[in-house]
Amino acid sequence: MPKMNALWSIASFATLLTGPALAASWHSMPTASVATYRYEMRETVGTSPAKGNRMDVRLHFDGNGGVIADVISVATLDGDTAAPVAVDPNCAKAMSARPAEIASLRLFPLSEARGKLGDEFLAACAPDVVFLPLTDILNVVLVQASDRFHAHDLKTVGQSIDYPGFATSLDRTWIAMTETSDGGTTRLAALDPDHVTLDWSPNIARLHLVEQNGGKPTTLDGTEHFAFRLTLDAKSGQLERADALYDDLDVTLSSAMVQPEILPRLKIKRAVSITRLPG
Repeated sequence: MPKMNALWSIASFATLLTGPALAASWHSMPTASVATYRYEMRETVGTSPAKGNRMDVRLHFDGNGGVIADVISVATLDGDTAAPVAVDPNCAKAMSARPAEIASLRLFPLSEARGKLGDEFLAACAPDVVFLPLTDILNVVLVQASDRFHAHDLKTVGQSIDYPGFATSLDRTWIAMTETSDGGTTRLAALDPDHVTLDWSPNIARLHLVEQNGGKPTTLDGTEHFAFRLTLDAKSGQLERADALYDDLDVTLSSAMVQPEILPRLKIKRAVSITRLPG
């Protein structure tokens, strides 16, 4: 018996030194559930004051990867001031909104061609304060829902898996954009009995964007480098929060309203958070 006690003591001491092996005992896909989240984005162009958007959205998870989003409210942000935005009722109807909603749409699986977000994703009348936040929320949803990003293959803390290149395109009445990345990594950053932390980090992406301003197009060409950190409930796979670790754009602007020899270069920083609300 003394010998066994000694062996147990040695094993316990080794565990204290190295910590337990953290293998994946967590759900990478959310179980069937409904949860409400607050999205906030603040954007800084150069040294200008930060401005942005807020959206409250209800996400329906079907337990098999399918996700439906109901947009409840949207607002613009100017510093600490939030100004609610009213959406035209006819546009809300076109966006499949039910009473007390602004829009309802499927985030996954997508019905449109891979990487394209057009009218089948959300009606063309959708204003930018509705459409653009949904593209960030879509990115976060895809980390868990899409096999492409290998979240379900991660087993131990520190493990990362590379994923292949991807492209995204938008073609709206007010904006057209293409963004391409040659790939990136998904990493299991932390794991305990209650929480899972995933880091999703695309490589630097090439960006081409044309925005219509009163019939006069403004073009942005350059790069975007961004990454999201997701915190999940380890038992249910439910998203608790997601934050942009960084989102930096380095672009050159050209417009009919700007002399060609000037071609301003813009440094843009975006801070994004998606937080689960109580209830």
